[in-house]
Amino acid sequence: MLSSLLFGNSVSPVLGIRFNDILSSNDLQNPTHSLGLKMQLEGDIYSGFDVSDGDFRIFIERPNIIFGLGTNSLSQPQFTVGGTYKAFGNLGVHLEYVLNQLTDADGAGPLDDPFEDQLRISLNVQF
Repeated sequence: MLSSLLFGNSVSPVLGIRFNDILSSNDLQNPTHSLGLKMQLEGDIYSGFDVSDGDFRIFIERPNIIFGLGTNSLSQPQFTVGGTYKAFGNLGVHLEYVLNQLTDADGAGPLDDPFEDQLRISLNVQF
């Protein structure tokens, strides 16, 4: 009863498998998993969070579009923008561009030597 008072709309767990940096590495052989919650805000607008290999992200999803902000495994800021596609029932595909411009790869300070931006693809199942 308490959870129905706190959340007027549906909250669903989301499980996923991510392939990071698909353009410049063999990372397709080493996917990571993601776990999160997704809540319907209004109509076809959703918001939620997910975690994957130390990354944390809060996202807003509309039909065919997803925006996210969070931190990488080193607690440095990351931003994502991408597209979504509902493949079958509860199975969705996300193709996202990960912006790492505020990260610090060499430890000398942000914007000095950021990690490379990357393109990632993920398969997600919403329950």
